[in-house]
Formats: sequence, structure tokens, C-alpha cells
Amino acid sequence: MIRRRSLRRECRRFVRDLGLPPAESIRELLPAIESRSGRSIRLEPAPLNSGDGLCGMWIRTAEGIDYIFVNEETSRAHQDHIIAHEAAHILRNHQGGRALGDVNPVTDRLVTTLDPGVVKMMLGRSDYEFHDEREAELIASHLQRHIHHPGPDIGGDDRIAETLLRRRRQR
Repeated sequence: MIRRRSLRRECRRFVRDLGLPPAESIRELLPAIESRSGRSIRLEPAPLNSGDGLCGMWIRTAEGIDYIFVNEETSRAHQDHIIAHEAAHILRNHQGGRALGDVNPVTDRLVTTLDPGVVKMMLGRSDYEFHDEREAELIASHLQRHIHHPGPDIGGDDRIAETLLRRRRQR
């Protein structure tokens, strides 16, 4: 429990210290995130029928572009949270290291817009068992809070992230 509280505080502080400008949506924050990461970000539709319940994915290319794939068959609010989650991975420079089961969305041609030879790293958003996923979910919640409730962050607004984390563990 103490570790979770510590992670929540760390993520809240991380987002606060980014010094992000006011924005109406996570999409409006992408230029600031690009500036911070030094990489271009492109939004693309997520591959359908991935077989893994995938709602979002981040692919980093050797060419300096970060692709965020988003399930377009979900609500705009959910899409924005997916984008915030993948942006959190970008901001924290998470390195991946885990595959999406036996499916490689690039080499299996589910994502037909990318050449597999340029992909450096890939993270799919489907599971919260790993520290990076937990951290990204908390940062995403704080990014969304920055957008929808500007001003000082007094904490305690991690309920959405905690609910999502709890639901994923129960499955």
C-alpha cells in the first residue's frame, strides 16, 4: 500500500513539474509533449481484431516518430484517456520489453502503415500487471486532470486510475 501511495505522489509531481500549458484536450497537449520528448507524435486508428482486447498502442520508430494507435470504436473520452496513457509512456521513455502475446502488430501486418524495419519499440495497452503500465495509467489520469481541472493539484483524484487498475486485475 505504501508503494502505491508513493507511486501516486511521484506521478502527480511528475505531471505538475512538466509545466504544461492550459489545454482543452489531450490532443492539444501533444505539441508540448513532442517538444519535451524531442519526437513527433502521430495519432492513428488502432488495428481492429487484434485478438488481445487492445484499445491503444505506442510504437516508436528509429526515424524519430512516436505513433499512438487508438481504438476509434470507443467514446471520445475513452480515446482521450488512451492517448494520455500512451503519451505517459512517451514522457517517461518506457522501454517496453514485453510483447503482445504471440501477435506482433507490425510484422503480422495488423498495422499496415509501418515498415517493421523502422520499429524500435512497441507497447500495447492491454494489461496493468507491470510497473510501467501502472505508472502510465496514473500519469494519464493526472494529465486528464490538468486538462479538465486546471489549477493546483491537491491530490486524491487517483480514483479513476485505481478503478481501472483494480478492474484489470480482476479479469
